[in-house]
Amino acid sequence: MILSLKERTSLQRPEPGSVTRSSPDRVVSRHVQLSAVARHAMLQELDTTPKPGLVDRSDRGAHADMDYACFRRSIEAVVPYFAAAGALAEGKSPDEVLWRKVRKIGCEAEAAMFSATGGVNTHKGQIFVLMLLVAAASSEGASGIPGLQKGIRIMTRGMVYKELDKGLDHKNELSHGERLFLSHGITGVRGEAEAGFPAIFECGLPVYTAMLSSGYSVNDASLQALLAIMCSAEDSTVIHRGGLEALRFVQSSSLAALALGGVRTEAGRNYLYAMNREFILRGLSPGGCADLLAGTIFVHEAEKELRIHGRA
Repeated sequence: MILSLKERTSLQRPEPGSVTRSSPDRVVSRHVQLSAVARHAMLQELDTTPKPGLVDRSDRGAHADMDYACFRRSIEAVVPYFAAAGALAEGKSPDEVLWRKVRKIGCEAEAAMFSATGGVNTHKGQIFVLMLLVAAASSEGASGIPGLQKGIRIMTRGMVYKELDKGLDHKNELSHGERLFLSHGITGVRGEAEAGFPAIFECGLPVYTAMLSSGYSVNDASLQALLAIMCSAEDSTVIHRGGLEALRFVQSSSLAALALGGVRTEAGRNYLYAMNREFILRGLSPGGCADLLAGTIFVHEAEKELRIHGRA
């Protein structure tokens, strides 16, 4: 079932930093819960400050065509589509057929984003990541982290081969990511998804969870997780802006920041601010890593929410 626009926009939307929880006498559908979690993840990713080269609460990063207000409009425009995707996936087996249907909703979300931002691409990659996570978490058999990751791998099985190895033969207009695949063999977010999002589950999530467990704020935990993701992710946005040399610079800078302790030390924090200045100067924006940070936040919150209600 795909929700009507009226049904989509009538969903309860929590304030930033809060996630909808059900009271004992009111059962909230899984897809409504997960839509709220997706909104929370998008807002927290945006609010995380300072993110090197990225739009946040303090500056617009390396972008001249977007700012914080633009991102907020984009988030509110796309969030209802996560509920629609979750409703479609709820109770169904996670497979390629389900993903094709969910991806159509993702295309609708992209159109809503462009309408809200005047044609600016603020969240296209993040829509892809969160649509996949919401669908997998809503589907039948999604049990904890292993079940979620298994569902993602099943839904995206063969994606790189079908969409990049063979899928570009008859396309007249290629995206930046598709051009990078042809020129450098970079599989981007498709390869990341087909592998089960290792940048989320193996890099971002362990760091994020450990930081929160140690008493750090969600902002600090998010920044530390972002640095961990930036160390290894093949960010196609960075490569598009500055080539493979730029990617190596982003990865080495992130490693250096973590070697100094990241946000846990004054030296690490100072280095992070210097990274932001340098990324802006070079016009580098690790947008793909920001999308994976949002995915990291979503997984952490979704597992917590579903465990609370006995569904994980």
